[in-house]
Amino acid sequence: MPALLAVAAITALRLLWLATNEPNLYADESQYWIWAQELRGGYYSKPPLIAWSIAASTALCGNGEGCIRLTSPLYHAGTALILGAVARRLFDDRAGFWAAVLYATLPAVFVSSTIASTDAPLLTFWAAALYAVVRLREGGGIGWWALLGTAFGAGMLAKYAMAGFLASLLLLLLLDRPMRAALGGPGPWIAAGLGLLVLAPNLLWNLRNGMATVLHVGENTNLDQGVRFNPLEAAEFLGAQFGVFGPVTFALLLGALLRRQTWTEPRLRLLALFVVPLGAVMLAQSFLSRANANWAAPIYAAGTVLVVAVALGAARRRLLGLSVALHVAAGAAIFLLPPALAAAGVELPRRLDPWMRQTGWDRLGARLSEVAAANPGLTLLFDQRRDMASLVYYMRPHPFDARIWAPGPRPRNEFQMSAPLRPGMAGPFLYVTRQRDPSHVLSRFASAERLAEIEVRTHVNAVLAYSAWRVEGFRGYRD
Repeated sequence: MPALLAVAAITALRLLWLATNEPNLYADESQYWIWAQELRGGYYSKPPLIAWSIAASTALCGNGEGCIRLTSPLYHAGTALILGAVARRLFDDRAGFWAAVLYATLPAVFVSSTIASTDAPLLTFWAAALYAVVRLREGGGIGWWALLGTAFGAGMLAKYAMAGFLASLLLLLLLDRPMRAALGGPGPWIAAGLGLLVLAPNLLWNLRNGMATVLHVGENTNLDQGVRFNPLEAAEFLGAQFGVFGPVTFALLLGALLRRQTWTEPRLRLLALFVVPLGAVMLAQSFLSRANANWAAPIYAAGTVLVVAVALGAARRRLLGLSVALHVAAGAAIFLLPPALAAAGVELPRRLDPWMRQTGWDRLGARLSEVAAANPGLTLLFDQRRDMASLVYYMRPHPFDARIWAPGPRPRNEFQMSAPLRPGMAGPFLYVTRQRDPSHVLSRFASAERLAEIEVRTHVNAVLAYSAWRVEGFRGYRD
């Protein structure tokens, strides 16, 4: 009950913040909202669960920024409570309380709870699958196999990083006798069947669309551009985890993984096995090419429980309290300080603004809406995915019929797949670009007329600068 009350209080504050503070959507969030207008089994760069989640929340409370982000704090609340349940089953009630509270206050969770992202549902279903594994080790029946398969399939619908769960599960089966004992009977087959059944919509969509999402995930690793062996990238990725998981917490996690007892005590080893494989793959990825800091996010499900168990076992509860306090202070600085400074008339420079990429798009959309209204009959045309996503959301009426410049032999993003400018589409178009010299685009039209130059000041030292053109007579991408 204390864990439930603490997580509920934290979540209520996050929902209140979303209702009263609405930074502009980041481009990826805008794109997910666009996807939610046409529900499918998959999209170019992501599986479909993020779009389905946004469709559900916006059906409930509308298309405002806070409502688009509504499911994120709810997913994270669910994850915190499930991890608390994992810790209680493995250890005791005290561990359950600290696991739930520590996860709910992680720096990455503070941020992820206020944006629409694929990590939020991924972590919920990763934690649910982990709980099923814990129950199966205890001799649980077919129902826990069903939960394992369903959670795995749902996690794959959120983000393909869920596949890393299988690697950890296979290692556990090799090293853990109670888990091997659970293999008898039809349970594993039920789990596999349910996992495939849940994932089926995305599998079918990929088969019908040239495995677009799977290929994109492969391209996202950048390994097709050659191996770079970049230790600085690896060091940066590793250093970023102190920010993602918290400085004290990540230090405790590294210390726990280096302890011999972690690998000899079955419960601790179980948790470590759901940290190390994916963590090692992401570290290697960062060394060979690049890896975003959040790509390692799933390791912090079991990692949170492991840190709590080791800290409590070593009588270091104060370190857990210190971590929670530091995380709450950092969260307050990110979410309360910028609006407080703005109310006091203090302008932050762009590099110090935590919302620097989510400012000014509403004003830019309003200005471009005026240009479009003054020039009726023009179809919007963009040359950047991020610009198209943001402005389709922030222009009124929403230009859902917009097109994107797509000169390559195959699509490189969702818009180039679903809404490309094709030869034979003569126009006229309202071409919107941030490029200072868009002559390579303008030269492919029979006529081009500049309609507007727009600058929207976002910070004391930054502006969004765009030009709008009337273009007509598209002659194709090449002669």
